[in-house]
Amino acid sequence: MRPSDVLVPKDKANAISPLRCPICDGSLEQVMIRDLGGITADINWQLHAGHCPEHGWFQCEVIATPPREIFPVDRPFGSTRKVVIDGVDLFAFATVWNDVPLAERLKKIDPFDRTYWKVRHQVTSRS
Repeated sequence: MRPSDVLVPKDKANAISPLRCPICDGSLEQVMIRDLGGITADINWQLHAGHCPEHGWFQCEVIATPPREIFPVDRPFGSTRKVVIDGVDLFAFATVWNDVPLAERLKKIDPFDRTYWKVRHQVTSRS
């Protein structure tokens, strides 16, 4: 067995993810998933990133549960950037996962269920 036989690729390009643009709810291009591995208590962490042709790059963390926030970023796995919508500076978009009752959040759910990845309030930008 060679060492390369046991290595797991860190990044998956052209991946499939429930992540969508939090501004227009459009499909994202160039979707990438970065496996961060089992960081705590054998829970796998991932970063999902994708590009909206109109609104730029976005990413979120998946930690055995759906993401709590989706962040606008300057590039995949990069720094958070500011998005201005109707004169309001935004650095993150909260998802509906934050509003799920505690009893439901404690149940075993599919962390990739698209239902939980939607933003709390759909916003629209004026271009």
